[in-house]
Amino acid sequence: MPCWERTLPGSDSVLESIKDREFAYLLSGTRLKILQNISKQNIGSIHLENMNQGDVVELPRWIAEILTALGMAESQEESFASEVFKAVNREKMAGETQIAALRSDFYLKVRRHLAFSNEISNLKPSLTGELERTKMLIYDLVALRLRKILLIASALSPPNDIKEKLTPEEYQIFDTIYGMLQSWRRAVMEGN
Repeated sequence: MPCWERTLPGSDSVLESIKDREFAYLLSGTRLKILQNISKQNIGSIHLENMNQGDVVELPRWIAEILTALGMAESQEESFASEVFKAVNREKMAGETQIAALRSDFYLKVRRHLAFSNEISNLKPSLTGELERTKMLIYDLVALRLRKILLIASALSPPNDIKEKLTPEEYQIFDTIYGMLQSWRRAVMEGN
């Protein structure tokens, strides 16, 4: 079996960490502008009061995604495409050996965006081009950051602020690789 098809140590814990954080992310609040009147609703333990067209409300993200997909509301956050574009530019400007800070929930937004984009493109085919461009920017950003993480992890002493600049998922990858490289160095240099 080729090495790229094997499960690496810690990869399951990275995925579990992402899933746990994604659950909390979906429960966190986000601001929406209501596009049409919505009557009082009870969804599980969530009680929504009447909302009128033009109201700006804060709701859990999972409800916001549904209302947005149905065309009943629009997000009041910066567009995700714009956020990705800015992140790619900051990363390129940081240079080859420096890594730009990224919001801790960035990859959670990526996961939700990619999952949600298929539904959106089916409902609004005119957005397919923008969604594909955003997806390509995400791939570019991930590749760029992973190269930098590998480079920094291979250093004898990484920068003191590395944990603040990486997302929790990236730091888990960095910490695993750094530990492996340090063990390898000790084994080679000390003969143990």
